[in-house]
Amino acid sequence: MGVAVSTFSRLMYTLLKVMRFSNIVEKKIRENNFNKSPAPPKKSIYRIADVSLSHILERQVWEIKTKNSRPETVVIFLHGGAYVANISKMHWRVVQKIVEMIHPIIYVPDYPIAPESNWEDTYKFMDELYCKVQEKYEDKKIVFIGDSAGGGLALGFAQKLRDEGKNLPNHIVLFSPWLDLNMNNPELKEYEKKDVILTIRGLKSAAQKYAAGADLKNPYLSPIYGDFSKLCPITVFTGTNDLLHPDSKKLREVCTSQNLPLNYFEYPGMFHDWVVFTFLPESKDALKKVKEILVTGVKF
Repeated sequence: MGVAVSTFSRLMYTLLKVMRFSNIVEKKIRENNFNKSPAPPKKSIYRIADVSLSHILERQVWEIKTKNSRPETVVIFLHGGAYVANISKMHWRVVQKIVEMIHPIIYVPDYPIAPESNWEDTYKFMDELYCKVQEKYEDKKIVFIGDSAGGGLALGFAQKLRDEGKNLPNHIVLFSPWLDLNMNNPELKEYEKKDVILTIRGLKSAAQKYAAGADLKNPYLSPIYGDFSKLCPITVFTGTNDLLHPDSKKLREVCTSQNLPLNYFEYPGMFHDWVVFTFLPESKDALKKVKEILVTGVKF
């Protein structure tokens, strides 16, 4: 993207700022006031895809396949929500765009969230899910796509798979990923002034609930502290008005210094997790880039 921010995005940013939306989110995190039930798939998805529902460890998992297609790729989509909020209608809009543009088989899991569950429960669930996907689709490419906390989970779980000598996904796509639950990057204070979605205090509260006493520097909780060698290619989308932007920059620096494959897209003026606002031009651009990378193999 160029330096100009679209009119729609400027208006959305201003609206969220006027609403003091980040304070609303912080309050809901601290009071555990998010809906813990996942939003159901949009009805429009059923018109273009076959949707089946199964369960893993008593959690719901949707499998979605474009009608009359022969997909070569299986996507595991991991939703954001600071590990305390479940799948939202906005996540389903992203899922539908991925279905329409890439035509994969896509799994959307209702993975365990805090404080009712903790990170160990989430990883146990991910082990079961990944094993199921690999057994069923051993001949297809597997891609992890995650936004915000889902991005952190995608990268942390990939490190766990690598550490255990298991098969890795073919690619990881991260939208505004939460990479460091410590929230101690010295740049965060400056970026918090720009962010209209998140606050440091809110995310620290969510991190404590999810970690349940574990060391927040554990790479499976905060993948920025992990080893990125021998991982699959990674694609990151980040915005310069995002509280989590400094850690995406840090990931780029680490991968560049170690000559590791990374597609890095920085969108000036964009706020946290703008990709889930699928009507924004910047969101459309990001999803187009994902298609070009995963389907046509474009190199950036």
